[in-house]
Amino acid sequence: MRESKAELTDRLRRDGRFEAFKKRREELKANGTPAKQAWYQAATEFPPPAPVAPVERGNAPKADLRPLQCKPAIPVVQAAAWASEHLDDDWITPADAPSAGAWSMREWARSNMSARSEFYKTFVAKLVMPPQEAARREKEENDAQHREFMQRVFGHLDSPKPVEPQMAEAEEKEAIRQMQIRLGEIPG
Repeated sequence: MRESKAELTDRLRRDGRFEAFKKRREELKANGTPAKQAWYQAATEFPPPAPVAPVERGNAPKADLRPLQCKPAIPVVQAAAWASEHLDDDWITPADAPSAGAWSMREWARSNMSARSEFYKTFVAKLVMPPQEAARREKEENDAQHREFMQRVFGHLDSPKPVEPQMAEAEEKEAIRQMQIRLGEIPG
């Protein structure tokens, strides 16, 4: 597809070569070349850069994968963590990878923006848990351990029915009050 005059002008201005183009066109006109032909001839002397072929799996330079042959498999979570940590490190080689799966995951995530986005959604989002979620889970675990302890202390462990959260809180307060009475901290 040929460039229009406007496209050529825009490209040459972006590339910083428009003044050189105009100078060459004017030289051609000064040597007797008609204006239209001078423009065309100068345009052929300032072609657009050759398109860069996208790197595809078949075009990509082959890395020496032999160092991966003797490496044992690792859990996917560890492979994803490693791949995430080294995603943009151009100096990493297959020998640096903890496993073939980790190297493969990294290379897949680097292959194009769609794969990178999918990698982040599928793996990285699960690796980096928001602090609020971690705090909520920790509180739930602590509350469950505390209820279990209180049930063991006061013998309510045999109760197979689930306890409503509001009931559990009321029972917990009563259990604490009973313990305080037994310890003599408050009058009974």
